[in-house]
Amino acid sequence: MLSLSKAEGRHLSRVRRIGEGSDVSVLNGCGEVGLAKVSSVDRDQVGLEIAEVLTFAAPEPKLTLLMGALKQTAWDELLKHAVELGVNRILRIQSDHAVSEVSADKLEKKAQRWRECMIEACKQSGNPWCPSLDFAQSVTEACGDVKGISCQFFAGLMEDARPLSDCLQADAVGEICLWVGPEGDFSDREYECIQAGGAKQISLGPRILRAETAALALLARLRL
Repeated sequence: MLSLSKAEGRHLSRVRRIGEGSDVSVLNGCGEVGLAKVSSVDRDQVGLEIAEVLTFAAPEPKLTLLMGALKQTAWDELLKHAVELGVNRILRIQSDHAVSEVSADKLEKKAQRWRECMIEACKQSGNPWCPSLDFAQSVTEACGDVKGISCQFFAGLMEDARPLSDCLQADAVGEICLWVGPEGDFSDREYECIQAGGAKQISLGPRILRAETAALALLARLRL
């Protein structure tokens, strides 16, 4: 027997109009999906009978997106679609050119809302794994976070940038880190730090892409 939270129960009974006897799936965000039947509905109190629990392995290779902070609307959209595409971890970076900055006293509240947005994306897409969301106050801090991970890439428009397919080994496993700058891109100083950590520059074609488009293009290429 499983009792849903009031928020989830309200959504199921009042928004989705799902009543007793209905079949539903419930996710825990850690790779388990419960096949259940609604056993009771009392306003916002909904009980489920779990018939079977399916376990799914985490998607491989592990994809970590190191993303410069974006404006709120763009960031919300990025989170939703990154979850749909199966990213494992997102690290939000407060970089030199980032136009969106969240003060320390408001970060916890913002982080909670962003995680709720990711949970909604898991429910909508059926992704049994909810990514982790972490924060870095600088590119230097982010570089230290992923130090030792050999497979790292950043998108650029320089002449010597190579297609991702030329840089990625066919049998690549483990963890892949993708660096994408904010609307104003990473600064030259930050790129020096990223490259010093072993990241390779790759090309996403001749056009200048929005930050969120570049991130999603890389995730789609690697996951799908």
